[in-house]
Amino acid sequence: MKFILFNAREDEKAAIASYQKEHPEITLDIYSEDLTEETMAYMKKGYEAIIVTQVVEIPEAAYRLMKEVGIKVFAARSAGFDMYNLQLLKELGIRFTRVPVYSPFAISEFAFTNAMYLSRDVDLIQNNVETGDFRLKESITSTEIRKKTVGIIGTGNIGRQTAQLFKNSGANVIGYDIYPSKVAEDFLTYVSSVEELVEQSDIISLHVPATKENYHLFNKELFEHAKKNLILVNTARGSLVDTTALLDALDNQQIRAAVIDTYEFEGPYINKKVDLEEITDEVFLRLLKHDRVLYSPHVAFHTHTALENLVHIAIDGARRILLGEEVEEELKLDE
Repeated sequence: MKFILFNAREDEKAAIASYQKEHPEITLDIYSEDLTEETMAYMKKGYEAIIVTQVVEIPEAAYRLMKEVGIKVFAARSAGFDMYNLQLLKELGIRFTRVPVYSPFAISEFAFTNAMYLSRDVDLIQNNVETGDFRLKESITSTEIRKKTVGIIGTGNIGRQTAQLFKNSGANVIGYDIYPSKVAEDFLTYVSSVEELVEQSDIISLHVPATKENYHLFNKELFEHAKKNLILVNTARGSLVDTTALLDALDNQQIRAAVIDTYEFEGPYINKKVDLEEITDEVFLRLLKHDRVLYSPHVAFHTHTALENLVHIAIDGARRILLGEEVEEELKLDE
């Protein structure tokens, strides 16, 4: 078998090497670049699968070249797939696999930790310390988590694990999902709508995919339903939140703070060293500079366990499909 892998990062090298060691029968050609009109020239006849993890849009010509050179499987080293042209893959007869579950603990721990950081006013305390202000005062008198209600939107693997962390810490946890889970009811109580959840919650953590229905789920109108002390946590997809509406809600003190790990238009910046002076996206700059936003560059998933699972499961999904095996992670495009 001969595979081609794009977007290889330094932090993935150990995981890629360990997979190669386990499967010497696979020839794996590795490139650090994104798949673009320039780098698509790396694809030659003989490759049977392509392995990618890419936020930047893949050109249509690259998809068509995959078909021409004989690629049969497109394997994404990610859970999300909204960045890939599944309709075109379907038309070309190229099968698609991904990694829907790689480590729910990684993202849930990140969401929980950062929410607690803001909930206990650690950001305000640190700001005071930096100016030599060591006084105890009302502005840094926080409320314990057991006195708060945490809302979980999306109660799949990651949402359930996040709910469990908050529940075990003593919070009242509520949830909303168009497909409620009996398992999740061990850790939360379902409410009937997103609006109801927003009205009750002191902390909200998002764990739903980017779909047309979820586009700008959190918008100006929904923020108007929120408590003034709300902390919004988005470790899911940037398009779930209208960022301008979020920043306005923060400025107007409609909500208290936000943890943002995914930004809607992050493609040009993620996993790159960027000169901040050269950023032209005014909304992104406003997000970065806002003192009530705890921003991180799409790193919630980033643990050794998650990296190894993302690499191994993606490559192995392609291998097993080519061997004729049933692969749970495959997204059936012809159904």
